[in-house]
Amino acid sequence: MNYRQQAINLFVQKTKYTKEEIKSCIPIHNGFTNISYKIKLKNNTTYQVRIGNDHHQINRHNEQLIYRLIKFPYFIYYDVETGNAIKKWIEGKNPSYRTILSTKFLKSFAVSLKCIHKIKTNLIQKHDYFDCFKQAKLPLKHQNAYKILIKKYLKMPLVLSHNDLSADNLIYTHNGTVIFIDYEWARMNNQYWDIANFIREVNLPLSKIKLLAQLMRIRNVKSLLTFVYLATNYAYQWTFNMPYTKKIKSYRLVTFKKMEYYYRFIQF
Repeated sequence: MNYRQQAINLFVQKTKYTKEEIKSCIPIHNGFTNISYKIKLKNNTTYQVRIGNDHHQINRHNEQLIYRLIKFPYFIYYDVETGNAIKKWIEGKNPSYRTILSTKFLKSFAVSLKCIHKIKTNLIQKHDYFDCFKQAKLPLKHQNAYKILIKKYLKMPLVLSHNDLSADNLIYTHNGTVIFIDYEWARMNNQYWDIANFIREVNLPLSKIKLLAQLMRIRNVKSLLTFVYLATNYAYQWTFNMPYTKKIKSYRLVTFKKMEYYYRFIQF
């Protein structure tokens, strides 16, 4: 059975609707750990159906708990065993690169991120900085830099972190609000990590990095750039923990180039 058919079957089984009431079912996201479809009904109601892919690093109980903590209002069904889910459609779209560079967007992004980071909890698992380290084929200079810098910053306060902030995991609504989605990788982590990971995912230029740091009230931009390197290094390690596909191969090559680029900014 293909993923599209799985999505339709799940939707029919877990809602009051029938197959005959479905107008369309189109793929909207094909990620490393889930595939999502937009289902539109003949009455013009729209839903998102997610088919989760099994991965040993993902803790679905952890993800479900996070949705409760942040009071995420869109889910109508969530399977903690598989990660399969159905949620109400969020009106808006993934931001384009041009949109991301705008001051208006970055201000809204910062507001949303601060709200997540302010949530107090001791129930969420901590990010493991070395869960992919052993199997990763890292050049020696990147092995040493990573170990030294993680040790340097290990005692910094932890906050609730999305841990995977890319354009695909952001919805920019019509009223200018940024909504974070897909908290599969969320952990307790250093407050810089979410910002740094977003920077490396969207290739934010230095001028906009400085603006985002200001919006997030981060005074030490050099430390933030060090975390961009660390997040990129971790992302490269992570590719060795995934099945080796053309998609992973391409992502690994791009990430390695970014890691080499951000290496020049690190401070030991």
